[in-house]
Amino acid sequence: MEVHVSKFRTQFPKILARLIPGSWRNALGGLIPETDWQDLEPDIYEQLTERLLNIHQLGPGLIEYAGQRKHRIGFFTQANSGAGWTVLGNITLRPKDRKKLFDPLVLSLIVHEMFHLREQSILMHLSMQGELDAWQYQCRTYPFLTTTGGAIGSRGEAYSDGEKTTLEIWEQLSNLSSASRADLENARDLMIAIAPGYRAYRLPIYPLPKEIWFHLRQGRFRAAATVIRSLFIGRPTA
Repeated sequence: MEVHVSKFRTQFPKILARLIPGSWRNALGGLIPETDWQDLEPDIYEQLTERLLNIHQLGPGLIEYAGQRKHRIGFFTQANSGAGWTVLGNITLRPKDRKKLFDPLVLSLIVHEMFHLREQSILMHLSMQGELDAWQYQCRTYPFLTTTGGAIGSRGEAYSDGEKTTLEIWEQLSNLSSASRADLENARDLMIAIAPGYRAYRLPIYPLPKEIWFHLRQGRFRAAATVIRSLFIGRPTA
């Protein structure tokens, strides 16, 4: 069954891309990037998987998942993040990172997205609760992806720029609880401080049904509508 599912994930976007007009492809790419991305070469993918399989600190669940499930990785321009997941269970990276796959930053982004795909439902992916868990996992595992053992955000490591570091912000983020609404609200600004332009305010605090119910039970119908609009359209400017 897994072989058939994997083959479907590989072939479906290619068939779809052949069927749709070229003028539609960019729009569809936002929903199914596989129709308009550049595939990672299979031999490089195998090297990448082998690298991750040797890092036992990632945890047995993710290591087993990485070894058994054949993700596809493709390069697709994305404005608000360094990597992403797709509804077909694959991972997207920025085209400019194609030659940096084994850099700690890019490895940590791949691990971040694998965590989403392995541990969470799609609705959990699309929430601050799911994102905080994934960011914290990325933070915990980052030192094992480097040759230096340095912490994420520290000088010379990912998310630092010369003397400017984000280590203290990562430490604050690591101490938050994904079970606390207040902590999840605070996490938004911390994530943006680390990665300016990140779409934290488009995501609901909790998975969409739970977040809508949170507002509806208090009679906050406009707030419930705003949650939906922010996720699918974007945050209002005023």
